[in-house]
This record gives sequence, structure tokens and C-alpha cells, in this order.
Amino acid sequence: MADTLLSFGVQKLWDLLVRESDRFKGVDEQLNELKGDINLLRSFLKDADAKKHASALVRNCVEEIKEIVFDAEDIIETFLLKEELRKTSGIKKHMRRLSCIVVDRREVATELGGISKRISKVIRDMQSFGVQQLIVDGSGSTNPLQERQREMRHTFPNDNESNFVGLEKNVKKLVGYLVEEESVQVVSICGMGGIGKTTLARQVFNHEIVKNQFDGVVWVCVSQQFTRIYVWQTIFQKLSPKYDEHKVLNMTVEKLQDKLFRLLETTKSLIVLDDIWKEEDWDRIKPVFPPTKGWKVLLTSRNEGVALR
Repeated sequence: MADTLLSFGVQKLWDLLVRESDRFKGVDEQLNELKGDINLLRSFLKDADAKKHASALVRNCVEEIKEIVFDAEDIIETFLLKEELRKTSGIKKHMRRLSCIVVDRREVATELGGISKRISKVIRDMQSFGVQQLIVDGSGSTNPLQERQREMRHTFPNDNESNFVGLEKNVKKLVGYLVEEESVQVVSICGMGGIGKTTLARQVFNHEIVKNQFDGVVWVCVSQQFTRIYVWQTIFQKLSPKYDEHKVLNMTVEKLQDKLFRLLETTKSLIVLDDIWKEEDWDRIKPVFPPTKGWKVLLTSRNEGVALR
């Protein structure tokens, strides 16, 4: 069971990240990724606390989370303290301070990236140990939040790609389909696993022209095991960040479908659906997309039949 001190520590870290985010210029990407990871941990701890689980597996995860939270807090507060000290060190040391700022921001970016990797490992451990299956009620059913945790994304839109070589022409072609071809609403990247479909989709997703073309862009990893409501919840929350998350997670499938359908009717959005396995999976997801133009979907799949649906 998650203890009160840890829950308080996670909340405190979250508040610190939100409050001081403007002071982390240069490491925005790492900070935003960490905020997303911390938000997930908050949800997990809240659920573990609510169910009063005493499982050794849950306790182990909680202990790991506790260490990660304390380390993250140390990294952030140390960085902020150094920044405050620089402000009072005098103009004579200005040039030296500038070089130190560059080094410190690189260091903090690396350290924050390390924290995110540790959180990802905890999430993988929770999945492999079956922790998600433990956090259910007596009937074995899960609520939408628990489903979302169990099906945590395996690919992310901002992962670094060190081997991105020779794909520029394909990226340019895909960007053209998405921003110039009005008659094309669904663009597919298909082929066997390991050929770089996700890498290609990620480069398109992060392309400056794409970012400027659409009101909102959403990345969802579908994968082999997924629930339709998780995909719809993710899309809706990303396109309507001000909408109360608790209300979204407690909507019926029918209400969520209606709201998302209406939202996509009125916004120019790009939805990336990464790793769709079967034609039926796409059939289950696509009822939220209206016949009106404006939205675009970029999907990746190892099954060429998905592209023909």
C-alpha cells in the first residue's frame, strides 16, 4: 500500500515541476516528459492507496518510486539553488556563469532523462509482475484509469532517434500527404516489425510544418493489447487539456464517442496511431472520426490490410 508520506512527496514534486517549469528553459522536453511520468505515478499511488493493497509486488514498486521521487527532487532543487546563487554572484563573473549555465542545463537534462528511464523501468516491472492485475476490485473489473495504466504506451512521440539516416525523403513525402492533400485523411506506414515505422512516424509527428498546420497533434500507441476507450480517452484529453480529467475517465463509451466526434468535427487535428495490429482494431477505433474534413490520421502497422480498410 502506498504510504501517505510518499503520496505527499509525489504531489510535492509535481507542484515543484509545475511551479518552476519556466526556469528550466533549454530542458523543456525532458521536463515535460518527467511531468507526464510523475502524473502516471500519482495515478498509480492513488489507486494503490484506495484499494489498500499489501502485496509484496506493490510494496516493492512503491519503494522504488520513493527513491526515484527523492532523487528527482534533489536534482531539481539543486539546479534551482545553483541558479539562485548565480544571480547574486556579480556581473564580473557573467561570462563564466554563462558557460556554467550551459553545462548545468546539459547535466540536468541528462539527469532528468535518467529519472524518466527509471520510471519507465518501474512501469515495465509493474506490467511484467502483474501489478496492474492486482489493482482491481474483487470482481476483477477495472475502471478506465486502471485500464489506461495497464496499457501504458510502449512508444513515445519524443524519443530520441540516433539512427535516423536516409529517411528524409520519406518524411517529406508523408508531410506532403498530411498538409497538402485535402482528399487524403488517413495515411499509413506499413511493413514488418523492425523496419522503422515508428521512427518515421515520430519524425513526421515532430516536424515543424506539421506542428504549424494542425490545431492539435496526438500520439497514441495502440499495440496488440488495447481498449478502445483508452485510445479515445487519450485523444480527447490531448485535444482538450483543460477538460477535467476525472470526468473524462468516468464517461461512458457512448458519451465519450459523441464528445470526441463533435470535437474532431470542429478542430484541425492530427492523430498518430502507432502499431495497430489488426484490421478489426482500426475498425473499432475509427467511429469517432466524422465524415467532415479537417482531421488527419497517420497510422503504423505491420499488417498491410489495415491500410486498405
